[in-house]
Amino acid sequence: MTARPRLGVVLGSSQSPAQVVAAAQAAESAGFDELWVGEDYFFTGAIATAGALLAATELPVGIGIVPTASRHPALLAMEIATLAGIYPGRLTAGVGVGVPDWLDAMRIRPTAPLTAVRETLTGLRALLQGESLTTEGRSYAADGIRLEHPPTPVPPLYAGVGGPKALRMAGGTADGTVLSVLAGTEYIRWAVAQLQAGGAGPDHQVVAYALCSVGPDAATARDRLRELFGLYLLTGPRNPMTEAHGIADEAAALAELDFADAVAKIPDAWLDELAIVGTPADCARRLTGLAAAGADSVALCLVPDDDGGLSQLRAMATDLLPLLPEGTTR
Repeated sequence: MTARPRLGVVLGSSQSPAQVVAAAQAAESAGFDELWVGEDYFFTGAIATAGALLAATELPVGIGIVPTASRHPALLAMEIATLAGIYPGRLTAGVGVGVPDWLDAMRIRPTAPLTAVRETLTGLRALLQGESLTTEGRSYAADGIRLEHPPTPVPPLYAGVGGPKALRMAGGTADGTVLSVLAGTEYIRWAVAQLQAGGAGPDHQVVAYALCSVGPDAATARDRLRELFGLYLLTGPRNPMTEAHGIADEAAALAELDFADAVAKIPDAWLDELAIVGTPADCARRLTGLAAAGADSVALCLVPDDDGGLSQLRAMATDLLPLLPEGTTR
């Protein structure tokens, strides 16, 4: 492994539908290696967005992630197969549980979330390989379903997971894992160990989403990111990521405060460790640090702005990307 991860950008939540294609094309022009789309309810749909980005660019596109409860695996397999058939070799598809509050709002939160992810991955793989699927699982049932147009090659299937049991499951079931934002170096090292304990081999890919703010000085970059960082940190502050970095108790105490007060009290060191933030040189060091910890790809989540991230992407093209070493992790 070298010191440079593949570098991606996450699109679809920081951009409106009217902005997402222009942002993808700007990322391609800037020199990013890949694009990722999430399905954050209720922003933009992952399947439609992935199709638009595959059509508008030549970059690989990853879906990270679709919640398992939102679609029957047979329908999701059909959508994935359609995109992979039109754009062979460029699509990666990821599934996960999703944000509990959004799932509760639709009354579709699975009662056994880890089982749902494992069963969905198993069903998707069988269908995409052209097999007939008959099953009576805890999360869905299927009776003799087969895709008419299974794709060649079969796209890699990733799991969006974070806890120890889920990571070990992903290590033995998925082709790769998508780690959520706030995945710092200590957490990535711990997560890779869990994946390997579950059976992940050297080809298992680790994608780390990362909040990103590049500025002329560290203080300006942190100030621009601080509120967005706080939204992620203070909603469920006790989690495997904060535990791995030894800040869970302090984060939980901050979450008891008024949001604005809590955000103002977030230590600068937390932003520096759990996000890509600072000067271009600071951010380049953070990216190579995440690669050294085990991230094969880092997908940057931009701070929402009026132009859909175009100015941020153009600035990265001139100021950040040239500072990264040549080569990728694998």
